[in-house]
Amino acid sequence: MERRDYFILPLIVIATVLVVAVPVEAALRIFFPYSEADRCVVYGDPRPSAFHATPNCSSRIKVPEGPWVDMKYNACGYRSTDPCTPKKPESLRLAVIGSSLAAGYLVPYDESVSARARESLTTLCRLPVDVQNLGAEGNMGVRLTASAEAAAALTPDAIVLVVSPTDLVLDNAMDQAAPAPGAVAKHQAGWIQEFKAQLSRSRLLYMESYLLLRNDDNYVPIYRRSGHKADFMRLPLSEDWQARLAHLDRDISRVRAAIGPDIPLIILFAPERAQAAMLAVPHLAKGMAPAYLQSEIARRAQAHGAYFADMSPLIPPGTPSSDIYYAMNGHLNGEGHALLSEALVGGLFNAHIPAFTSACTAPSATAELNPG
Repeated sequence: MERRDYFILPLIVIATVLVVAVPVEAALRIFFPYSEADRCVVYGDPRPSAFHATPNCSSRIKVPEGPWVDMKYNACGYRSTDPCTPKKPESLRLAVIGSSLAAGYLVPYDESVSARARESLTTLCRLPVDVQNLGAEGNMGVRLTASAEAAAALTPDAIVLVVSPTDLVLDNAMDQAAPAPGAVAKHQAGWIQEFKAQLSRSRLLYMESYLLLRNDDNYVPIYRRSGHKADFMRLPLSEDWQARLAHLDRDISRVRAAIGPDIPLIILFAPERAQAAMLAVPHLAKGMAPAYLQSEIARRAQAHGAYFADMSPLIPPGTPSSDIYYAMNGHLNGEGHALLSEALVGGLFNAHIPAFTSACTAPSATAELNPG
């Protein structure tokens, strides 16, 4: 082979890839649009304040594997179709706090945990029900205190804090001097950074990964090798995960102090996608403990006079995790929020909260819950 061939052949390969990949990428960008940022959410300072949405704002978000989702907020900047006016006499009100999971990120509102819980309670109760959702991306750590105070000001009959393993990772980060989620980091210019950014937004790579990772037999082994990310299912717990549980314990204490002793508090747990896959298909969990973290969170909730409701037992055996989660993004989809809502409603009645037990008929099946 002549010397020039060492240059020509790689150029031919690159040109061939570009001729094939560029049109495919362009087509995928048309048919699978991507707009992940909720333009209504305000990531502001000072750090102890809660992230929130601009009042009466509306934006649209989408990931390639999901539908376009309208994010609409009421006059207080909460994702709710109910007005945030003072609670009416002879009515029931629920306030939801937490991060993007609580907010129903990437899920149409009528499929979210808040809307589904409202619909179920309206059917079960003799009084009007409204749900105020104060959830927003990044509202963990010290920011939960501000969320809890705002929730308590709504005089709800109960407050629900939604948590997941991802939230525990986020938790400590929100107490540090890190850039707010969604914020654009400064001084990161240059072609290398721009190339990495464009590569991460490639629809071709996204869809190839989606087709591979939507199958739990492919996804779970990869997740298990992800180091500390999966360590909450390995016993004994690593120091990092022990610290994260300690941070959550501190957060529950902060929330309890902010809302006072008289408002019932429910900690509502949603498992990670890989964790849900292991719970639904036990052979995927070999050597792991996918139910351990829930027991630790329940114990901490009880210590602070809160209740614990868990979505995990409601996952039907054999359910592919991509049926209830966005396979690439990792958030619960609408079907996942249906299970989360079922856990929440069951939890409300298992907690024997007077406002609900006196005005409502308990559902036939209730979620697993530990009373404080």
